[in-house]
Amino acid sequence: MIKRRKLNKMPKLNLIPILDAIFIFIFFLLMSAQFLDIYEIGSDAPITTTLTQPKQKKEPLNLTLEISKNNVLVKTGLEGKLYKKISTKNLASLNDVLIELKNKHPEETSAILKPKKSYEYHKIIKVIDHTREVMKPNVYVTAVDDKKRKYPSKVLFDKIIFETQN
Repeated sequence: MIKRRKLNKMPKLNLIPILDAIFIFIFFLLMSAQFLDIYEIGSDAPITTTLTQPKQKKEPLNLTLEISKNNVLVKTGLEGKLYKKISTKNLASLNDVLIELKNKHPEETSAILKPKKSYEYHKIIKVIDHTREVMKPNVYVTAVDDKKRKYPSKVLFDKIIFETQN
């Protein structure tokens, strides 16, 4: 007689313990990971053009703040004429100078910052804060909207452009 062999079926692999182990492993990976807070300073890129622009009635302010360890040099105009020299320890006077400039040039909204490479990050942030808004509680500057209407505002030069300096 011919014996027939029974084909043994392969038992199914139980995946539940493997999946449990994977999920626990993912949980421990996430809990042991270091999450970093990344900060960024919002700034605009410098505008360059090759087109010839029509003559302007009034020279642009072209506000430039050169920041070194001890001083902030406030320069204006296309040739970078020195307007004021302010100590970095007295940023309130920087804010006063920028209020004065904003009242003279209400349509201007940008400032160029040129910090030295060795200048500390948190100090640059303080200079930016004093450049962007009026720090005094009851003081406002004149601003101009798109339709050339004047209105009181706390905003000084909110468009910050970075330029490197040695």
